[in-house]
Amino acid sequence: MKMYVMQHKLILAVDIVLLIIYAIVTFAAHNMAASLYSQQEAARWENDDIVKVTEKQSSSENNKNGKRKLAGLVGQKKMPYAQVSAFISPGRGVDTDALNGVRSSLQSTLAKDSYGESQTGGRVWIDAYSCEKKIELRKDRNTLSVTAVGVGGEFFQFHPMTLLSGSYISDSDLNHDRIVVDESFAWAMFGSNDIVGMQVWYGDKIYFVSGVVRPPQDNISQMAYGNGNRVYMCYNELKSQEEALPVTCYEAVYPNPISNYALNALKTAFGLADENDEQLNKKENPLSFDDVEAIENTKRFETMELITRLKQWRLRSMRASSVGYPFWENIARVQDETQMILLIVRGVLLICPIISFIWLIYGLWELKTWTIKGLILEEIEKEHERRIWKAYEKRMAEEEELAKGDSFEEAVEEDGFEEDGAEAEYVEVDGAEAVEVKVDDNEREDAEPVGAEAVDIEDAGVGAEDSTDDEEQVELKSVLDEELFGK
Repeated sequence: MKMYVMQHKLILAVDIVLLIIYAIVTFAAHNMAASLYSQQEAARWENDDIVKVTEKQSSSENNKNGKRKLAGLVGQKKMPYAQVSAFISPGRGVDTDALNGVRSSLQSTLAKDSYGESQTGGRVWIDAYSCEKKIELRKDRNTLSVTAVGVGGEFFQFHPMTLLSGSYISDSDLNHDRIVVDESFAWAMFGSNDIVGMQVWYGDKIYFVSGVVRPPQDNISQMAYGNGNRVYMCYNELKSQEEALPVTCYEAVYPNPISNYALNALKTAFGLADENDEQLNKKENPLSFDDVEAIENTKRFETMELITRLKQWRLRSMRASSVGYPFWENIARVQDETQMILLIVRGVLLICPIISFIWLIYGLWELKTWTIKGLILEEIEKEHERRIWKAYEKRMAEEEELAKGDSFEEAVEEDGFEEDGAEAEYVEVDGAEAVEVKVDDNEREDAEPVGAEAVDIEDAGVGAEDSTDDEEQVELKSVLDEELFGK
């Protein structure tokens, strides 16, 4: 290994440099994608969400794939969410009544899969919608042509533009006579960006400035945003001044327990064709021919999604529908192109290190001193030795037990316990072998250690069986005490 490294120092140095550049490019790509706040609402919403689905509600009968996944998330702190968007052709004529039908369909999907608001105790999902219209606003004698963006739902939660002063507007406001303007409009109309509370005329109605926001600052975003002035007002207020005002963009942050769950729910809500039913056995067409284009924003910058779009690179300039995009989606689509280019660069940077790694593995394989067969035979030999050793230990233990049994029988025969009809059993006293004798009256006496000199009563001049005299019994006791206990 060391020799190989010394021989290929230059190649390894180049590989290390390429890997460092790869890490830098990857970090830059990640930061560029993360800077698009209009695509990150799912992550912001998910961080504040707590799953409260109960076991009973999520484990009911007729579970489908989505419901089973929801059941698996019981007790967890976070539910995966996805941000999905639908870009609608103006010719479809979607208004608030049509949007209420879309919302009802989305809510029904969640209720069917046991994840409605009644189960969680709070809002499960949020949405926003918008449209654009050229209008004229005036102040005193000044009239300015602007792009009015009619917004509804939680629009500024999806698109948190930088506030220079004041505050956003929302559907929950008591009065909808407030507007948010961008910095360029503030300077063009008032000559300042500190204009909160100022009023402008739209038609015959007065609107008050609620806040001033800063337009995007980078070049690409500025081109997508446009050079004109923009104001943001409630959709219903804008519609009250215009006869036809179709919604052109609908966005939602929706539970996504399994892949494409949120996207499919949105497609169903807008009545888009189900590819599985209507395009069976047909090659999927990446172009959209519908008057609604639905996408999932959350994973659009993931590697696998970028690779899929790379395969469709040559189709990127083709349009098959009349769907238009708001400025934030155009910015995101430019980022799509940038991320795909960076993905190609990252892949090129990895070519040399991967080839070098394969070369290294091949070189080490050629220099190896072992074989797979040898390793297998070595393991077999080790297993054989282990079994022999276990068998040896077992046999030694059996011989030890047998030896203990023989010493016990010899001790019994030498002391003549069996001849007297007494019961004997082997015990261990203070680590020494001994014989415990059970006499007929169930009393126990401790015998001397096996191998010690037995007491010979006859050599001591005592005849216990023939002696009936008291003095002989006393003499017998003294001899026993002296021989056995050293008294």
